[in-house]
Amino acid sequence: TTPPDTGALTVMIGGDDATLEQVRPVIACFGKKIVHCGAVGTGDALKAVNNALLAMHIWGTAEGLVALEKAGVKAEIALDVINTSSGRSNASMNLFPDRVVTRAFPRTFRLALLDKDVGIAADLAREQKITAPLLQLTSELFRLAHTELGEEADHVEAAQVVERLGGAIIGGRA
Repeated sequence: TTPPDTGALTVMIGGDDATLEQVRPVIACFGKKIVHCGAVGTGDALKAVNNALLAMHIWGTAEGLVALEKAGVKAEIALDVINTSSGRSNASMNLFPDRVVTRAFPRTFRLALLDKDVGIAADLAREQKITAPLLQLTSELFRLAHTELGEEADHVEAAQVVERLGGAIIGGRA
């Protein structure tokens, strides 16, 4: 069951207070937490940056685990340590053990949509005249993954591009 199915989404919304209060009951049907972010467009911007952070966690976790695999550290051991230490994230705690290590890639969130959001976050940084090399690089990497894996790939499958580039399979399975 996915967060939209359970009503557990966090909804970031921009716009005026009166309109938000009118639509809040409808949003509450699928959103557990409803956050008014400010003016129109601010909810979209926050969603894009949040998803860009997810993308960074996925790519960074994949790079680290590929390097560790090549150095002889099994992914299960690495994740056990990482997930009780300062480097943990939702990606390392849930996505990698449940999907990457097991090679189960259920279609829960399309890579194409994550690529779009990361691009929006990178554009936001440029528009705000922020020097954001990590956002820009993440946008380029997820564009590469999207191009390579196609429209229907799940967002976590981006780890497979890192595996190909690094020459190792996370979890040692093919």
